Amino acid sequence: MFKLIVATLAPIVSTVQSCPQLYKTYTSKKVKDLSLYSMILMLTASLLWFLHGYFITDNSLMLGGGINVIINAMLLLLYFIYSKNGLFT
Repeated sequence: MFKLIVATLAPIVSTVQSCPQLYKTYTSKKVKDLSLYSMILMLTASLLWFLHGYFITDNSLMLGGGINVIINAMLLLLYFIYSKNGLFT
């Protein structure tokens, strides 16, 4: 039972932890304090967790990893949109 609780909570907490940063970046339109390399690493980690869940057929890992990929990709996109040195300026 404990393993099930941990296996369910881990992807949820991992997904929720990125939401405040995404919200703050979107509302403030400021990315000065964000690290590009950190965001790339978070996106890579999310993608790897999604793939790991796919390979072992674990729906909670796939769902959590997939949502994290979307959130981190959106954060990275906002970084490039709002950055003075970004791709879209």
